[in-house]
Amino acid sequence: MLIIFNIALSTIIAHNRHMQITAFSDYALRVLMYLTVTSDRLVTSREISNSYNLSFNHVAKVTQFLAREGYVKAVRGRGGGLRLAKRPDEISIGSVLRLAEAGSELVECMRGGTVQCALAPVCGLSPIFAEANEAFFKTLDQRTLADALPRKKEVQQILGLIKPG
Repeated sequence: MLIIFNIALSTIIAHNRHMQITAFSDYALRVLMYLTVTSDRLVTSREISNSYNLSFNHVAKVTQFLAREGYVKAVRGRGGGLRLAKRPDEISIGSVLRLAEAGSELVECMRGGTVQCALAPVCGLSPIFAEANEAFFKTLDQRTLADALPRKKEVQQILGLIKPG
């Protein structure tokens, strides 16, 4: 049984050579990046969703989360919109992802609650995955939103915010 388990684990590792974040976290980072390159004005969730060709409802949910967590300032009313609540160099990518990924642990036994896996009481994968996950976040804790946008003008061009030239 151990040989089969090792083969299965090797297959998982071979086919998935990278860490993966949820779509929610991906959208959160995209929203923050958009707000960084449009820091001179307020923008709406609709504008962001149109710019990235994402569902408005998903973007609205993400912006509400970012506002609740203090990363985004929402200005209500006519002419309202969104802007960053902190400077880009004060927003740690790791801190954003830790909050956005809460409850999205790598395997069932790390999520808490009822575990269906028969090996859970004796399995050593959970601490290994926890260590790898912590290393992933520790690396991202050292990087900021400003680090993610070293070519701000080119990002603005790609998003259609400014004309090339």
